[in-house]
Amino acid sequence: MVQLFVETLEQRQDVQILDVGPVCGENIMFFAHRVTRLYVCDMFLRLDRNRRKGLPSSKFWGHLNYSPQSFDGIHLWDLCDHLNDLELGRLADLCHTMLKPKGLVMVVAYEEQLSPLLVNSFVIRNDYRLKLRPQPHLNLPWYYRHNRALTSLLAPFTAVKSLRYHNGIREFLFQPG
Repeated sequence: MVQLFVETLEQRQDVQILDVGPVCGENIMFFAHRVTRLYVCDMFLRLDRNRRKGLPSSKFWGHLNYSPQSFDGIHLWDLCDHLNDLELGRLADLCHTMLKPKGLVMVVAYEEQLSPLLVNSFVIRNDYRLKLRPQPHLNLPWYYRHNRALTSLLAPFTAVKSLRYHNGIREFLFQPG
């Protein structure tokens, strides 16, 4: 799915992508050679900090104050797995506003939780495969949603492709609906 996401966007001019983190040097280098501009906003770290401080979620969304229709692609990774339904709905609305009309949103989600206390980041290898990197400094809740529930909460978008891998990772590619 990463390959389809990247190859589709590479066909466009002046491509801008938003990666919501966790920040990963390999991913930055991977996209730096393929897109015009990459924006990285580690929403995992911000979510963790806000929850530890007891701040309302309204403070969290201020980190995504990009102009409307700024991005050709948005990588949400498994952020959806760490947001409650209301938060995920708000994220979907923000992404819909930030995405260009023919843009793509890529979502990775787990079929089941790998570890009750472990948050991972996904590292893109040069062959477009993903490997996991533990992020033990992050303490985030985990919400499992079956495919229909997840796509329903991302209602401003239409799923154009989805894959489920034998290791329990699901990937989705969305376009504005």
